Amino acid sequence: MSWAWFTLCPDPPAGTMATAAVFTSNGDAAGFLAAWSPDADHPPTAAKIDGRAIDPLGKPGWASLVLAPEGLFLPFDDIAVSASLRRILVMPPAAVFSTLLVGDDRLVGALTAEHELTGRLNHDPFVNLFPALMLRVGGGILGTMPAPAGPTIQRYGADNPWPWDRFSSETDR
Repeated sequence: MSWAWFTLCPDPPAGTMATAAVFTSNGDAAGFLAAWSPDADHPPTAAKIDGRAIDPLGKPGWASLVLAPEGLFLPFDDIAVSASLRRILVMPPAAVFSTLLVGDDRLVGALTAEHELTGRLNHDPFVNLFPALMLRVGGGILGTMPAPAGPTIQRYGADNPWPWDRFSSETDR
């Protein structure tokens, strides 16, 4: 999976691969969502996001941006994180969904977005973990992702997905 650096900035940042102005549901300016390539200089507040969530030509939309308070995180394998991921799998798919990570195993938030407001964002399960911002997002950052294919929430190492494709079958023994 490809990834990018992602954060909410108060001012327009430099050197991004994608940037969009964001506004509160009341229309007040709320800063800029910004993404950088994995090897680019980025702010220290940036987290890893699934690269498919970012599209520099993306349409405008709405987002639920869940962010941990500065200095806090949850281990990705925490039962509360797993429960939120399971709830995502049973909900109607969003145009964009990605967890936000520091390193490979520390959850610091999530981004769920739609290009048309349908009410789905009002049921973001990650709001049970950290505070959320409901944002109207300008064009130029939100991608469109395929629906999750199933529970990919188990790992056997911080940067290694569960090796379901490498287990031998009963007949191979």
